[in-house]
Amino acid sequence: MLAGLCGCVSDPRTAAPLSRLTTKPSLREDAQQILVPGEVCTYGVAWGGILPVGRVEYRLGKLLSDEGTFLVYEGITEPALRVDAFLKSAGTIRTLADPETFLPVSSFWVAADEDPHIRVAHFDQEGGSGVSGKIASDFLQVREIKGGPLFDPISSIFYGRVADVTPGKELRAIMVEGTTINLMTVRHKGTGYVAFEGQRIPCTKISLRTDALNDQGELTGEDPWNDLVAWVGEIPGRPLMRIAGKVRFGTIALKLAKRTVPER
Repeated sequence: MLAGLCGCVSDPRTAAPLSRLTTKPSLREDAQQILVPGEVCTYGVAWGGILPVGRVEYRLGKLLSDEGTFLVYEGITEPALRVDAFLKSAGTIRTLADPETFLPVSSFWVAADEDPHIRVAHFDQEGGSGVSGKIASDFLQVREIKGGPLFDPISSIFYGRVADVTPGKELRAIMVEGTTINLMTVRHKGTGYVAFEGQRIPCTKISLRTDALNDQGELTGEDPWNDLVAWVGEIPGRPLMRIAGKVRFGTIALKLAKRTVPER
């Protein structure tokens, strides 16, 4: 789904997870004050660290329905260049999440390539199970998932802003992308600054690594699918200021270009 992007695309590869077992997620004490429905963040995207390929918008909304109230996480990609690798990892994704736990409930993702496929998922976080599928013009794949907590790519982006990620702590969860299942490992990775609108924004750096799991839930030992570092601004709302690193099809960097937050 990332000279104006602060130099190198990625830090050295993060260490492998300490265990394949997932951990119980925990939230910051101020989690309920961080995400404000109506927020829109726009990022410039560079592929390989130097090639501008488009932009991504992350939007946060709220949905009131007969089934309850949900947060709405949205990621909308607007390609400027037809870089095949970028299009394979981009698209439009919309996820409903529980407003108390911030964990995803259901997800719908349409890829950005010329022959788009659709990824759908439904998660029962309390029951520790889910169903995820991938639909294209010539095939349909469905997979049942056991365990948890469960995330899709966009929910992990928003959750990183409210999660309790402290030095020495390792959070492990299951990342679902269509019928591909990965172990997601999140760690505190230090501090830094990102320039935004003429200011130096102090940030907490968080690493996010995903490693493929086989049908038995065991790590395959392959190179990580994603190995990213996110800079979370230590300002009201804790926005993501920058994301950079390796994704399945190459290296990518996103940097915040514009942020709109409604008044509470």
